[in-house]
Amino acid sequence: MSLDAHAQALWQRLTQAGVVSGDAPDIGDDTPWYLAALIGVSAWIAALFFFGFFLTLFDDLYRAPALAFPIGAACCTVAWLLLRVARGRDFIEQFAIATSLVGQLLIGMAFVEWSKPHGAGGAADALRSGPDWHLVWLGVGAVAALMYALGRPSMHRFLCGVIVAVALLALCLVDDDTTKHFAIPLLAWAMFAAWWRSAGHDRLAIAMPPLAWAMGLVLLVSTWFVARAYGAGAGRIDAPRDLQLIADVLVVPLLPLCAYWLASRQAALDARGRVFALAFAAGFALLLWRAPGVSIGVTIALIGFALHRPALLAVGLLGTAAYLFDYYYHLQLTLLEKSGWLAAAGVAVLAVRWAHLRFARKEAV
Repeated sequence: MSLDAHAQALWQRLTQAGVVSGDAPDIGDDTPWYLAALIGVSAWIAALFFFGFFLTLFDDLYRAPALAFPIGAACCTVAWLLLRVARGRDFIEQFAIATSLVGQLLIGMAFVEWSKPHGAGGAADALRSGPDWHLVWLGVGAVAALMYALGRPSMHRFLCGVIVAVALLALCLVDDDTTKHFAIPLLAWAMFAAWWRSAGHDRLAIAMPPLAWAMGLVLLVSTWFVARAYGAGAGRIDAPRDLQLIADVLVVPLLPLCAYWLASRQAALDARGRVFALAFAAGFALLLWRAPGVSIGVTIALIGFALHRPALLAVGLLGTAAYLFDYYYHLQLTLLEKSGWLAAAGVAVLAVRWAHLRFARKEAV
């Protein structure tokens, strides 16, 4: 079958960057989808048995970093070699992806044990103190980033990107005082940077979409749970007022910047239209600054629209609807106040629609 729209766009970007030349090739794949799914499942089962073999062979492997780390590094190396030769071999590719995750899990176990204090207090002191989670998540994120760069298949990069995003989030959340309130803004800006970088025309841009997808999905899910646990956004629980304000304000510029980026990619809009889009997005973000999840959902939808990614647009719209529902029915503010803010946002959207139609008619005349 011929390349789909995304593959065609990728080939065009490679041609513009001078990496390839000529017409896009046709990719033939006669494997039925159900057979490919069975092959993938069998590969993951084989990898799980492979992991179980190590657990059976080495007793208390998760408590022996001197064994877990080299075995994990060997698994990651084997996975990298298999991914280089897979190229259309579904079983080998899926087995390599699962092996990569097993290797990263073993390396993470080693980091946990190495970060525990082993002083004069003995095992009881180490158990009571626990590992240094900053070092653990920093090491896990670094290994996942390395495997992301080495393993090129999109599924492998997406899973490694999820680990990187979770590690970045966890590095902020392990601190009980300050940084936990900035976890969502940091991840949101990292996601925007990854999508913005993916719009380039070089090899690095081609490698960014799986990481951007992973950060976007982790961001949508974590915003919901972090709001409940740490007070970032709707449903705050005992968070200092100044940290609440700073964290929410850091999310506000994200939507206007994304709107301006979208407007700048539209050749039909002049400088006045771009400024208008920027001003409207800023007003919308300020109207709902108490619910940063809404701004994040709209931002993801705009990115999907700007980059012609219908799936990302749908994810952003679903996230926006979910956070609007949560914001409206949460009892921190009265329903009358929320109704007023939402009505004002709706009036602003209708005003923009009216202005856009009027502008379009003038251009047509």
